[in-house]
Amino acid sequence: MSQPLTYDGDDTENEQSTIIYNYDWSTTSLGPMDSWEPMIKNALDLCLQSAYPICLYLGPELITIYNKAFHQIAKNSFKLGKSANEAIMLDYHLSQLKTVMATGKTLFQKEQYIESYRSGYNEEIYCDYGYSPIFKSDGSVYGLNSITQEVSYSEEIKSLDSVCNIITKVLRDNNADIPYALIYFIEHKSNAGSETLIARLTATTFDEDSKKERHFPDYFPETREIIDLSKEADNNHETYIELKRETTTNSFLKCESWPIHLLIKKGLHVKVILKDDSQAVLLLTRIPLGGDQTLSAVLICENFRKHNDPSASRKSDEYIFATWEVNRRRKEAV
Repeated sequence: MSQPLTYDGDDTENEQSTIIYNYDWSTTSLGPMDSWEPMIKNALDLCLQSAYPICLYLGPELITIYNKAFHQIAKNSFKLGKSANEAIMLDYHLSQLKTVMATGKTLFQKEQYIESYRSGYNEEIYCDYGYSPIFKSDGSVYGLNSITQEVSYSEEIKSLDSVCNIITKVLRDNNADIPYALIYFIEHKSNAGSETLIARLTATTFDEDSKKERHFPDYFPETREIIDLSKEADNNHETYIELKRETTTNSFLKCESWPIHLLIKKGLHVKVILKDDSQAVLLLTRIPLGGDQTLSAVLICENFRKHNDPSASRKSDEYIFATWEVNRRRKEAV
């Protein structure tokens, strides 16, 4: 067993490091680790110390060695100490490896389709990645250093944007049941260790193909394209108005802007009363994007429970949820 040049036994990937430095590399074409040139050991040391997903392809057979972050992306597609020819990868990725080995020139690709064997089946993901040559002391190319970043989240957002535009167009063309609708996506962004929630207006029934600017009714509260919800937390959205309908009394929020942050906090739905005394409802759904990532989405539309017919009211609410859920699940199934 050999240790990296800067190994102190306390790196963030100690378990993966232990596996690699205890591996019997003499059973591979690379030979015992003690026989490796210093620049190869340095490349391995940097790979294991890095928080970024890195895989090394070494020797003529492109033997794979990777850190913990890369394993979380590749899962069972790669086997430690095995040739890239034995990994689950598309032919053109293998061709790219061989091209960089032959030319010694770095290659970088953005938002590339990759198949990763996860949970017993090949999962479609998108990644940014680069291949950089690793040179021996004689100047020849001995292997490749590959840094990979999964960007499937970005691809999901683009697809969901398209789905939302389809939903609002259908509602706009058939507005007898739902006169208007707005859809916000809530993006989670990390900044200096804290999380910021950004609401982005994705699609509305007021969108027109020939016009970029949206025009909202005067009776709407302030409707912004982008909302920093962390700055909305101090706003007072707790002014309620009670409206009686037959034997029931309902509470509605009176607000100057859409109370999206309150919806995120309380979940389910929030009912508001608008400037013309009409009513609207904010509905929340969460869309899984794979891994631990989720996207919060807010649908704003007319509140149908203002009608006196409970049956019509219930059907309208069910229609709203059904329209939203069917399109959400259709996207997940693609």
